[in-house]
Amino acid sequence: MMKKYFILLVVPFLLLTGCNAGPAEATQQEELEANVMTIHNDAMAKMGDIYKLRRNFRSLRDTLAAQQADTVTLQALQQQIDELNQADEVMMVWMRNYSAPDTLQYEQAMNYLQQELKKIERVQTVMDSTIQAARQTYQQYEQQK
Repeated sequence: MMKKYFILLVVPFLLLTGCNAGPAEATQQEELEANVMTIHNDAMAKMGDIYKLRRNFRSLRDTLAAQQADTVTLQALQQQIDELNQADEVMMVWMRNYSAPDTLQYEQAMNYLQQELKKIERVQTVMDSTIQAARQTYQQYEQQK
């Protein structure tokens, strides 16, 4: 008799806790995906900085080349342009390779999103450090004018 009551109490409890795992998992997945996309969006907002800096360096390089500046200076400016191009490309590669994990099971989706979070954090780091270095370099050239 006691077993029947135990089963009647335990089975509904197990069913309820089993049903609760779905929404909690979905919420965790949504939060992780939102975190990945927030970092992506922050990095995308910096693409304008990359474009502007690249344009400034090209203009400076072309101006100095017309003034027959030394090749070391022109190569340094080209190097800065190349680094900005690489930071841009890192972001583009991540975007081409990223795919929302809509069709994956929870564990696979979470693993995928955790990997993508690490990747987009590296993209953001590359972009931030490249932009910071380019700004410092450009300011040095501006002060020499």
